Amino acid sequence: MVFAFNLFLLIADQFMLFLINLMVARNAGTSAFGDFTVAVKALFLIGTLMTMGLDSIIAHFIPKYYIKKKHNEIHALALSIREFLQPIYLSFLVGSLLLSAAIIALGHSIDDIQHSNKSHLLTLFVWGAIIVSIYNIYLQLFRAVGFMRTAVILNMLQTVFYFLLTLFTYFYFNDILFHNNAQYFAHIMLISLILSYVVIGILFIAIHRKTKLKLTVTEKNVLQVKSSAWKKKIFGYTIQNLDRYAFTVTPLLITEWLGNDPYEVGMFAAVITIISLGFTALSPIGILIKPEISGSFAHGKTFLFNTTKKYILIGLTIAVFISLIIGIFAEYLLYLFKSNFIEVLPYVYISLINLICYSVSMPLTLMIQYSQEGSKIGAQFTVYLLLAQIVACVIFISWLGLLGTMICYVGVNLVYLITAFIIAYKVYHNEPFESHEIV
Repeated sequence: MVFAFNLFLLIADQFMLFLINLMVARNAGTSAFGDFTVAVKALFLIGTLMTMGLDSIIAHFIPKYYIKKKHNEIHALALSIREFLQPIYLSFLVGSLLLSAAIIALGHSIDDIQHSNKSHLLTLFVWGAIIVSIYNIYLQLFRAVGFMRTAVILNMLQTVFYFLLTLFTYFYFNDILFHNNAQYFAHIMLISLILSYVVIGILFIAIHRKTKLKLTVTEKNVLQVKSSAWKKKIFGYTIQNLDRYAFTVTPLLITEWLGNDPYEVGMFAAVITIISLGFTALSPIGILIKPEISGSFAHGKTFLFNTTKKYILIGLTIAVFISLIIGIFAEYLLYLFKSNFIEVLPYVYISLINLICYSVSMPLTLMIQYSQEGSKIGAQFTVYLLLAQIVACVIFISWLGLLGTMICYVGVNLVYLITAFIIAYKVYHNEPFESHEIV
């Protein structure tokens, strides 16, 4: 019952994001919608890099500690991560301000106002990425220690606040200050998104300080518990967390770069927005089961197998049902965007394969990720996947345009599923469950 309610809240959260994209597509036009989608994806890509895999490190260690009631280790890991991040993020914040000031000075010296615009975007992306990074780390920490409901509700509040800011921005702020100039559209929409993360991020910090996450810490000075173990996983998990960008962001960015018509970017953005409706029901499952899959390694081989099998069946059942619903209503959904988006209807039907692939591969990749060597195995998997996808995108998109984009979008999901199954099978048989240590 708790799982079902959390799943419902997460689906509602994702559905609001769909409504935001729908509103932008209807009111901004194809090209501006494409620019907005690229800007948001780019922000999250930078945010993922700046998180440095720490959200995955938390998801790897803390559920295992929590099951074994090692609260001192949880406290020590959280403190160690904070001490590691503070000087890095402060350096980025100060550095971005200095660089922006230098760009503005250069722009004034050569009377080029465009340099000022670029400096604003630079600061926006760097600061926004840091905020998204801190938000994701706190979100994962809350999920890992049994505060799943709190994390789900706060995540939903972030989307609600973003939705309200989007309405205010589009119907008031954009008109009054920028006179509906399309050049600034993606810029001011990013400001709304980042502000929503700031507000809810402050709430995360306040709740953390007040509740201490109900951890029983008996030693106040434990700062070095396994500190070297988690640092060894930073590179692997940072690389591994980029795998999500092989699916939509890579073809989207390369279409923007190589495409002959900006119209194609907006059309592809419409396809992935429709398919994202399916992911509204599937991706929350991945969020909810991360602590359980990670903790299953501490319970043993049979428990891990049964847990993974259960969530594959749940995900596959939901994926088939959602695919049928989207298939029936896809035409009507595209007309909600704008009449010219109906051209991509066949691509929407083909892309439903991605939902089936994701539902099966999701628990398998979590099993790979939270194994003892998961950071290394996952990093290698991600590097090969990204390189293959980039090469495929360059070839097919430059040759076939939007059709090439769709080939890469669907093809990478099929390759990912097959490869994830093979690697997960090897992990299951090679993982030392009997002598499992939290490393």
